[in-house]
Amino acid sequence: MADITEIRHRIKSIQDTHQITKAMELISVAKMRKAVQKQAFSSVYFDSVRYTLKDILRHSSDVRNKYTVHRPDKRTTYVVIAGDKGLAGAFNNNVLNLAWEHMQRRPVHYVVTIGQMARAFFESRQQSVDLEFTHAVASPTLHDARGITRDILDLYDRNLMDEVYVVFTRMRTTSLHEPTLVKLLPIEEQDIEADVKNTYTGEICYDPSPKEVLDVLVPQYLVGTIYSTLIHSAACEHAARMMAMSNANKNAEKMLDTLSLAYNRQRQSAITTELLDLTSGRFFSGNND
Repeated sequence: MADITEIRHRIKSIQDTHQITKAMELISVAKMRKAVQKQAFSSVYFDSVRYTLKDILRHSSDVRNKYTVHRPDKRTTYVVIAGDKGLAGAFNNNVLNLAWEHMQRRPVHYVVTIGQMARAFFESRQQSVDLEFTHAVASPTLHDARGITRDILDLYDRNLMDEVYVVFTRMRTTSLHEPTLVKLLPIEEQDIEADVKNTYTGEICYDPSPKEVLDVLVPQYLVGTIYSTLIHSAACEHAARMMAMSNANKNAEKMLDTLSLAYNRQRQSAITTELLDLTSGRFFSGNND
């Protein structure tokens, strides 16, 4: 069994680590709540954009935009969103494995990574990364989403790609995170997620015309989709890190309890030994007298 000094050092080391993991857990809680709040604030507007766009595509079959037209070739681009850091349980592995599995089934033309863990994953598999964005996942902004969308559309407008998929992690609940793949381009009515409770039941008249409204809404829809995937991924990463640090804290507390018990036993044994030595010394001293 380890001596008292070694046990004391181990207790001190675990206490120091416990302080760090506890702080990381609290920070992750705050960041997760902020990301969820961002999603709630933005969803009101972007849900309306999605619903209106879906309605136009459904009821105006002759109205088209360059981003809704199918292309004959299938040069596929994947936009993969992961984290910038680890210590988040299986968060990064789950979404990256989904992307890699899907990429094996079709020819890949471009890979766009958002987050340092995504870039490192593909580099380790000798898969070239064509566009890279970092520092946009921890605390995403609309500015980040617009920049990413602009760069993707630039490649699309130059006919360097024919379809675009986004791979991210969707937050269902705080503890339930779902790696998800959605189609970004070309835009199809069935791919638009429009879950708006208060929808119109009558015929909608678009002014000046459905075509002009569509042309305005499409860029906003694309930015909103990228922003939503970034926010969901950020919330999931912080929630996963919060749970990982919570588990680490529980394990640290169990180890501290075990080591404290061992320390107290060793200390009690040492005190008992000293008392026996003192008692024995007095006994022999009395006999000699």
